[in-house]
Amino acid sequence: MEAVLCFSELAGMFLSLIGYVCCLVALFIPHWLTFSSGLLVTENYLLGLWKTCIVQDVGLTICEEYQASLFHLPLQIQMGRVLVSLSVFIGALGFTASTPALTCVKCLNNTERCVRKMLAVLGGVLFAVAGALTFFSVSYFAYDTLLKFWDDNIPKGIPRWEFGDAMYTGWVGGFFLLLGGSLFIFSQFHATQGPEVKLP
Repeated sequence: MEAVLCFSELAGMFLSLIGYVCCLVALFIPHWLTFSSGLLVTENYLLGLWKTCIVQDVGLTICEEYQASLFHLPLQIQMGRVLVSLSVFIGALGFTASTPALTCVKCLNNTERCVRKMLAVLGGVLFAVAGALTFFSVSYFAYDTLLKFWDDNIPKGIPRWEFGDAMYTGWVGGFFLLLGGSLFIFSQFHATQGPEVKLP
């Protein structure tokens, strides 16, 4: 039973780590939305949470950070910054709580099994919350982009923003954090269910 629990915890930690790295990448790379004007085929525009970039086929990339304050930025960028940053912070707390609670790590002895279980469940909950925040943030960003993409008030000949790699990375990160956190939680509750003792 202990070997199965150890494997489940390590699998949950590994999945959560993949999701956390994906969320970090999505937070900082300026690839949330892509845009090609159609006039200069050698140039593509990238929009991120912190800056916008112009990428040329010759390999030159010019980026500029947003000069406006947070409250003057579009709502989806405000939410993306706050929620994904909060997700990264909560994910770090999840690792801090769950690492000492791993069955394979001898930080806590058997007399502190209850504390170990509480920390493991707390870590799983934090991972799940972090994944939900990133997933919600990216989904709202995608929803707003789709509304503008299919806006009938914009002439059909005008190019529109499209999904970038960071959005897909954020979705993957949120999914893996949710999966890893859920695995952490369920492994602890499954471990509490010992074999039933039948009375004569």
